[in-house]
Amino acid sequence: MTSFGTLFGTTPRVSIPVEMTSATDFLQYLGVSAGELKKIWWFRGRMYSHFDISKRSGKQRMISAPDARLKMLQRKIATLLDRLYRPRNPVHGFCEGRSVKTNAEAHRRSKYVVNLDIKSFFPTITENRVKGLFESLGIDPTVARIAARICCNAGALPQGAPSSPVISNMICFSLDKQLLQLARNARCIYTRYADDITFSSFQPPGSLFEGTVPVAGKFDPRLLANDVAATFQRNGFEINGDKCHFADRHSRRTVTGLRINEMINVDRRFVRNIRATLFRVEKLGLAAAQAEFVANYRNADLVAHLKGKIAWLGHVKGRTDPVYRGLADRFNNIFPGSKIVSPPTLQEKRDRAVWVVEHFEGAFAQGTAFFLESVGLVTAWHCVEEAATTEVEVYHPSKPSNRFKAKVINHSAERDLAILSHTIPPNEFFELELSSRSLTPGYELVALGYPGFGPGDGLNVRTGTVTSLPTKHGVRYVEVTQKLAQGMSGGPILDEDQRVVGIVHKGGPEEARDLGVHVEDLKAWLGI
Repeated sequence: MTSFGTLFGTTPRVSIPVEMTSATDFLQYLGVSAGELKKIWWFRGRMYSHFDISKRSGKQRMISAPDARLKMLQRKIATLLDRLYRPRNPVHGFCEGRSVKTNAEAHRRSKYVVNLDIKSFFPTITENRVKGLFESLGIDPTVARIAARICCNAGALPQGAPSSPVISNMICFSLDKQLLQLARNARCIYTRYADDITFSSFQPPGSLFEGTVPVAGKFDPRLLANDVAATFQRNGFEINGDKCHFADRHSRRTVTGLRINEMINVDRRFVRNIRATLFRVEKLGLAAAQAEFVANYRNADLVAHLKGKIAWLGHVKGRTDPVYRGLADRFNNIFPGSKIVSPPTLQEKRDRAVWVVEHFEGAFAQGTAFFLESVGLVTAWHCVEEAATTEVEVYHPSKPSNRFKAKVINHSAERDLAILSHTIPPNEFFELELSSRSLTPGYELVALGYPGFGPGDGLNVRTGTVTSLPTKHGVRYVEVTQKLAQGMSGGPILDEDQRVVGIVHKGGPEEARDLGVHVEDLKAWLGI
């Protein structure tokens, strides 16, 4: 018998919960009488409802949902099992703080991806396997039988029971350990999300295959190296031959439905489907669109379906992403009673409020611009002075190819400030707020900008304090300790509440002082 320490590490850090040391303690913990246990033992099948849900492939997946009482008992058992199971790093399914997104992020930028799938994952985990697992951990044999009986149905682990996720992960502990070792030998990254297995690498993963790597696309599982297939068989699983897929650097690489390249993204068809569904609602009205939707997807709530898909898009791409924000705004306009509310964090807000500005009039010039509430797009005058009568380009570093034209509509040369008109859609940016805080020397500030910006650079955040509040030629400044390097000109200086107290003027190692124009001078100039 495998000991608890052997299965979950050489030195066990947790012990068997006292509730699982005897049948009496276990039933008392669950609040189950002998009569109720007998009922569950012989009639548990009647405690489940069964229904199909559509998978991405269009096929159906059977869900077996326990009734309220059985679900509560399974949750209580899962709570105890969570104290016994510590997921390995490659495991992303059903683990707190991990998700489909973290699973995909583990393979980001990999050039070669091997996707495998375990055939009939939950039905393969039989009741006897579950009971054997519990006993191998050192759980009382009678408790092991009772727990397995409550958590299983029709002789196997049901997909839809709250105890099934942690049990399936525990069953796969040895599989994960062995596949991780194979991945290390092959210099690959390995992850598992439930029944989805992924290997990825920066070089062709030749040792995962018996011969040469296959061409991109679906491949026959018999092409896999013998030790890969044998690992699944030893652990009581079978590879699903219909879901073996290989992707190279010239093909689309996906992990659990998400595309991986420089950043994690959903498939374009996912976004197109949301847009098409929103269009149908706008064109037909909700009642007709709902009827059409039910005809295609059975008894589904169209509003909840759309809201869930848009929320998932925001989870993957981030709440500041323009595509997500545009779809969320469109949804909120159509369904004002079911609004998607996802206020950005202060960090997200400032990241999407600060942009790069540049032009090629005369010598190339590049600086920083930011969106300010009730003011508009603000930058330093010296960053755009040479292009004052033409146009400049502004873009966000998350997508430097998506450039927008802007033009100076107001400026103050003595204050080194300029306001730009632009055509940037409102879902592309956030606005920072004006500060009314009184500054004093020693006050902590944050300066934002893009010094020496190049592709791949992120927002530069520099912390420091106020050293003085000088006035030169009638203009009030904020002198700071942080170095305001070239390229940060026009960027915001923020107080502790992330509100604007100044605009970067000049600084860096070649300047004697690092200065920003005090926001009160901006207010005085604009009459705010």
